[in-house]
Amino acid sequence: MRGYLFLAPLLLIASPASAQFWGGPSGSASISGGMPRGMQPATWTPPNRETDRIRHDIRDGRESGQLSRREARQLRRESWQIDRLESRYGHGGLSDSEAAELATRRQLLREDVFRKRSGS
Repeated sequence: MRGYLFLAPLLLIASPASAQFWGGPSGSASISGGMPRGMQPATWTPPNRETDRIRHDIRDGRESGQLSRREARQLRRESWQIDRLESRYGHGGLSDSEAAELATRRQLLREDVFRKRSGS
């Protein structure tokens, strides 16, 4: 009986903390490319598959230790900038020059991720 009385106060203290929501390690975008913190749902569009693959490579590089946290954060930021730019351009349909700019930015980001992961 004494053992149960000893545990009761501990359970009461632990309950509020365990009921809190935990948003994950960074509280920002999900692994699958979800909406980043600070973007309103009305302005958010699903990420392009190519930039989603690049973010997946960034995550893999971070998990394997090939990228520092700072490098991974900067690269993810660049990928979100590309997605925001595509969203802004896409309201009236992409022109050839806009599509070319987005493709170039994605290619440069992919090369940057590859270079930083390989240590070059």
